Amino acid sequence: MVRLKLSLELNYDIGEHGGDFIFNIHAAHTPCQLVVEERLELSQPLPAEVLTDAATGNRYLCMKAAAGLLKVGYRTTVEITHHFALPYQIPEVPVARMPLEALSYIYPSRYCQSDRLVKLAIREFGHIWQGYSRVQTIRDWVNQRVTFTPNTSDSNTSAV
Repeated sequence: MVRLKLSLELNYDIGEHGGDFIFNIHAAHTPCQLVVEERLELSQPLPAEVLTDAATGNRYLCMKAAAGLLKVGYRTTVEITHHFALPYQIPEVPVARMPLEALSYIYPSRYCQSDRLVKLAIREFGHIWQGYSRVQTIRDWVNQRVTFTPNTSDSNTSAV
């Protein structure tokens, strides 16, 4: 088990008409992650509704803020229990047998157009035996070729 303490603070200056917000800042409740404690602080006296996505466990804070300054502070402690298995014990799951909760992660998105990357994936990794070793190879490929540089992307940035 791993215990993590996290905190964040977000500051906004909201225009005269106020603003609607949906934050994805709360720690998720999952079978492998226990939220031990958490605290939300808002500088405005707002009703804050936290909704949970049943498929992913992600939690969303929804609110309508008034004009002026808004400070959102969130602190949590979570305990994470990792699954451990030896690499040779981890099979690759065929797409047709993937669990329903994993499907949303393979659809094309604005950031990763999987439908446009399939030829590259087959060319680079199609010859590698299925399983953990292929996953390691893909991870190594990404680590060698992809660099994250903060504040350099825009709405046109993607994996392609």
